[in-house]
Amino acid sequence: MVVHRRKHSKELKMEIVEAVLSGKSILVLGKEYDIAPNMISRWKRQYLEGKFHGTSKSDTELRKLKIKVCELEQMVGKLTMENYILKKEKEFIAKAKKESSFIITGANLDQYRRQ
Repeated sequence: MVVHRRKHSKELKMEIVEAVLSGKSILVLGKEYDIAPNMISRWKRQYLEGKFHGTSKSDTELRKLKIKVCELEQMVGKLTMENYILKKEKEFIAKAKKESSFIITGANLDQYRRQ
């Protein structure tokens, strides 16, 4: 005697598990869908472990987009830091030029103190 295994779609499994998580009885759902309660319990465990997520084409695309967002956020952070450093360097150079232009505080300060 050959037993044929039924294949249930991921969407159906998720629908049943979400119904269980929302409070419906596993036994009632098992009778309604003609599925063994232990199978529903297994699906629930797999769902909570995250095994139903990340296998569809849209999940793959979503994962790629999240990676791209992370890369762009890193780039924005890097450019922000570079911008900050360049502004500080510009201020430092401007201040150094301003100080060197004064007779009293310039590079030749020691010459004027000796006199």
